[in-house]
Amino acid sequence: MLSVEEAQERVLDLVTPLGIEQVALRDSLHRVLAEDAAAAFDVPEGDNSAMDGYAVIADDTPGTLRVIEDIPAGTVPQRRVERGTASRIMTGALVPEGADAIAQVELTDGGSELVRVDRKVERGTHVRRRGEDMRAGDTVIARGTRIGPAEIGVLASLGQSSVTVGRKPTIAILATGNEVVEVDAPRRAGAIVNSNSYALAALAREAGAEPQLRGIVSDTREATVAALRDALDCDFIVTSGGVSAGAYDFVKDSIADLGADTRVWRVAMKPGKPVVVSRLPGGQVAFGLPGNPVSCMVAFILFVAPAIRKATGQTSLFPPVVNVRLDAPLRAAGDRRAYLRVRVTARDGELFAVPMKAQGSHVSTSMLGANGLAIIESGVTRIEAGELAPVLLIGYTFNGM
Repeated sequence: MLSVEEAQERVLDLVTPLGIEQVALRDSLHRVLAEDAAAAFDVPEGDNSAMDGYAVIADDTPGTLRVIEDIPAGTVPQRRVERGTASRIMTGALVPEGADAIAQVELTDGGSELVRVDRKVERGTHVRRRGEDMRAGDTVIARGTRIGPAEIGVLASLGQSSVTVGRKPTIAILATGNEVVEVDAPRRAGAIVNSNSYALAALAREAGAEPQLRGIVSDTREATVAALRDALDCDFIVTSGGVSAGAYDFVKDSIADLGADTRVWRVAMKPGKPVVVSRLPGGQVAFGLPGNPVSCMVAFILFVAPAIRKATGQTSLFPPVVNVRLDAPLRAAGDRRAYLRVRVTARDGELFAVPMKAQGSHVSTSMLGANGLAIIESGVTRIEAGELAPVLLIGYTFNGM
């Protein structure tokens, strides 16, 4: 079996960025910036006031000064501040020539013709310097960054009403198995509701892809080949179930029937060992994931989501692993690396991992509230409460850092 890291490396070797497109800035949330965003001008474009108050010469304070001008935000000062004078100024307004500090209004009597400044004001107080935020020519946001609210605000301040982003990959999602039924189908003995497809679609959208649910595939090789062939119009194909070595598991062989080059088969991890990843002749990448819901989701997080991020041009591909103190002991078989669901919480200024009560790969509710996967390496069977354990954070927001 391959290690998780070996499998991830092979998966990423199959993927290249898909190309770029232009979108309106208002529609760019969670897209991936395809070009460096550089400042065309200094921000702010001139020294401005951080407070409502008076533009003064610091050496004149404390003292009473003659008010020579009102400077609202958005206007250009008309008069130079000389010794013994001040200009009333609003937050964000340009600092007039001659002034080297702002006396905030709370330190004054608020006068309109004469103003008394009651305390000493140091040079530079409450003055925002030109270019303090951004300087012309500087790269402000690097290509490959996933765009969040802060990035949208900065791009807007750069005057960009549209941005160039990586194209979203399309991903066909198929469920396999005669026992699988749609969510609104009548209940029958032995049936399993097709929950995997909906969970995978949500994970795909979260990673930056456009999911397409392509339904349920019956347990025959012919049906599996036909469904895979119909999905070749997408960049990625993801199946759940039918990937083990059972009599009715046809996914791996059906992918091979389409002329695929298989790069990953079976990974030394629990849950999620039976994973197959192949490149099809047309360049599409097919992922065969296990059918158990937790195995399916964990395998997607580890292998499919990083592939989606790379396809969009993102540079940050994997969620972080952090050391977290265990709230209760964790146990594993020790035969291969285990990923156990935990809830990471903050308590007394420290992060704690609370293990979910059930860890079976069939227990879909064990993912509810789980925001981390505690990692227990092969050969380790127990980590005690109070000890530190590495935890892969899931549901993490990527920002390209």
